[in-house]
Amino acid sequence: MKQKSLPKLIGVIGLCAVFYLAGCAGPGWKFIVTGDSRDGDNGVNTVILGELADEIADRQVDFVLISGDLVTGYNDQAALQSQLNTWIKTMQPVYDAGIGVYPVRGNHDLGEPAGVTAWNNTFKGAYALPDNGPAGEKLLTYSFTHKNVLVIGLDQYIRERQVNQAWLDMQLAANTQPHIFLFGHEPAFKTQHTACLDDWPAERDSFWASIEKAGGRTYFCGHDHLYNHARVDDDGEPSNDIHQYIVGTAGAPLRKWVGKYDGVNNNYTVENIYDVSAFGYCLVEVNGLDVTITWFERTGKGKYKAKEVWSYTASGVHQR
Repeated sequence: MKQKSLPKLIGVIGLCAVFYLAGCAGPGWKFIVTGDSRDGDNGVNTVILGELADEIADRQVDFVLISGDLVTGYNDQAALQSQLNTWIKTMQPVYDAGIGVYPVRGNHDLGEPAGVTAWNNTFKGAYALPDNGPAGEKLLTYSFTHKNVLVIGLDQYIRERQVNQAWLDMQLAANTQPHIFLFGHEPAFKTQHTACLDDWPAERDSFWASIEKAGGRTYFCGHDHLYNHARVDDDGEPSNDIHQYIVGTAGAPLRKWVGKYDGVNNNYTVENIYDVSAFGYCLVEVNGLDVTITWFERTGKGKYKAKEVWSYTASGVHQR
């Protein structure tokens, strides 16, 4: 090997070491994902969401991601604000436990033209969300780092059923964490709702490719009121496929899937891993470079049982 190539080699080794150490440092930890809690008690299913709030607090997770449709929604600002206040009140045990709560908007949370004002009035002070999103999307789109992960919450309604790809690309390019978790409201690949990110297939494909390039393995969403775990294949190699987790299971009226991913899939093959029409949540456990995602399904009043598990190991090195 020529001497002049050594500094570059050392730099690569050093970068890999940084990612490895970042992934392995510290004990394992966990977070929860769920969404779609809207229903009839002032816009909120307070029974199911209340159960989930207790479950989240009892599990002593570090934070919870909420994939939209917190409330049924209302175009009147005062009415929408009241619904969001009911949601906050129902989730108060989680806040009181010191657990971070990170929601993004769903289509029912828009409440146009009052929605952004009501949202911003709700998620401030003790309930504030990260204020690092792109212009025009503050408190709606955002990112944060926690221990060895980068988390990105994506609003999909400033640009209808699209993400702010330019901002997302910058976030991913600047990332130094070995794990990446992205969440939004709408599925990238259709299950039950016709309206989803495949309304703009080229933009959806760019979004999906950016996750893979950055080393991500998952995308969490809601919109469909069910649990659906799918593997999205683009090259026949499962070890780098991204898994779509639809977790619209926090109280909205349950729906059933017909069993076909019959949207605009382009060059992707979508394979069903697990599907059920039930309330529940995903528990994500991070231990070094290893991630385990477990679906907990409601089996009775206040009872949630592990029903499906998938694990993977992050590469720890991101493509640039």
